[in-house]
Amino acid sequence: MKITFTCISVVALAVVLAGCNPSTNPANSATDNPNTESANTESDASTDTHDDHGHPEHGPHGGDLVELGKEAFHAELVHGADGVSMYVLDSSATKPVPIAAAKLVVSLKRDGQVASFDLSANPDANDPPEQSSRFTSADEKLDQWLDAGAEGAVVIEIEGKSYTGNVAHEHDHDHDH
Repeated sequence: MKITFTCISVVALAVVLAGCNPSTNPANSATDNPNTESANTESDASTDTHDDHGHPEHGPHGGDLVELGKEAFHAELVHGADGVSMYVLDSSATKPVPIAAAKLVVSLKRDGQVASFDLSANPDANDPPEQSSRFTSADEKLDQWLDAGAEGAVVIEIEGKSYTGNVAHEHDHDHDH
């Protein structure tokens, strides 16, 4: 299972990075992030900006939003002094969605190098047993790669379906490192 999941993550990263074309995204809006477009396994890339969506610009924890499956779900990437957290959220990007996963794997590319990072399940108090809506990592290398502008993908299985979201960390807002 681990090998299959890692292979899926690497393939998803290759697909996401091959499809990136920053010139097609508006450059004059601070709220537009070309890396928040997503695709699930049914190929659903979107060119909408966050201003056109019915959800907030940032997640409930102040992090960067990652679209999953034409906004069927979202993930929120929070990068701060305590490390990196990723929250699985509903379609409105406001409510947690606990999933039965021990970890999430984020695959990133930076300066021609590719690396995968595990974020371990760290359930919130309201998450049901054996499920988590929060995944965390204190890996300093992950922190450094995000600070350096690494981009990539996360594959999350929700309700039996795999969703791929583009991952990048915006630097146009304040946070503690």
